[in-house]
Amino acid sequence: MGLFSTNEITGIDVGAGGIKTVRIKPGKQPRLTAASIIEFPPETAGDSIAANLRSLLSEKKINRKNVFTLMPGKELTIRSLSLPKMPLTELREAVRWEAKRHISYALDAAFVEYVITGERREGVVDKYDIVMVAAEESKIKEHLLPFHETGLSVAVVDAKALALRNTLFLRNGRTTVATLAVDIGAGNMEINIFKEGILRFSRCLETGGNEITRLIADQLNISLHDAEIAKRNLKVVPAAQDKTVAVVAGRLDALLMEIRRSAEYYRTTSREKGVERAVLTGGAVLMKGLPEYFSTALGLPVELWNPFEALAGGEALTHDLGPLAPRFSAAVGLALRNA
Repeated sequence: MGLFSTNEITGIDVGAGGIKTVRIKPGKQPRLTAASIIEFPPETAGDSIAANLRSLLSEKKINRKNVFTLMPGKELTIRSLSLPKMPLTELREAVRWEAKRHISYALDAAFVEYVITGERREGVVDKYDIVMVAAEESKIKEHLLPFHETGLSVAVVDAKALALRNTLFLRNGRTTVATLAVDIGAGNMEINIFKEGILRFSRCLETGGNEITRLIADQLNISLHDAEIAKRNLKVVPAAQDKTVAVVAGRLDALLMEIRRSAEYYRTTSREKGVERAVLTGGAVLMKGLPEYFSTALGLPVELWNPFEALAGGEALTHDLGPLAPRFSAAVGLALRNA
């Protein structure tokens, strides 16, 4: 018998702030068998991905096969489409031609995938509801280079929005409550809206926790390393008198403005009630008081997302990593893809 169960899946989320990995054994209740994190110093974020992957491999934190990973959101084009029902061979080509309208590079250079999320009748026409994901093939190869250098066999490259959908679906199923999922990592913020287990809206902005760290470093005239520590101990409160907290709150307010715009766009284009709850994931959401700050600003119940809650086993792992659980949401969702 090998070290790992042959059907275990390793989810590896490489972000600007670090590498998050989990192993999950699929089943009626998926079982967490391993979880680990390697953090990147703010000054050298992402400089040694291959070396860190080798370290995880040598420490038996990951296996060489059944590896699922993510493409950075900034490299992806994600759109919701509605197309007439047709044979699947024709549908694939139709989705590619739809992709041409949304990408800035040549279609021949694009990798296009899609997921059928539902079926409906519009007038006399039967239609598929589809989520399309497109990326430039050269960007995919560039992103996978550290994995190949390490000898890892990547079986699936996914989008964070779809990985997060897996974690939400495991716990909530096809809830009719429209859920706003905001992932704020070190380098990016992704805004996704889910309803009935389906991704309804997705947007990625190139702004995140590293910008907040730099603001703190400039305000206090300290190193980025010390500013990162200060950020994690900072408590965000409305109308703060403390200058550092006020600077951070100002940046958070700018992020909230983009979140509100996205939620309003979804409400007006979907002609539905709009979002009714929000969950936060990613490393930058771990600042003290952030869920309460966002809840007040958005007028919604807001919670930090713990992706470990619905998984069997791994109590010791989840106990040790509990405070960092929101950082693992995408990695868990990757490993749940075939669960």
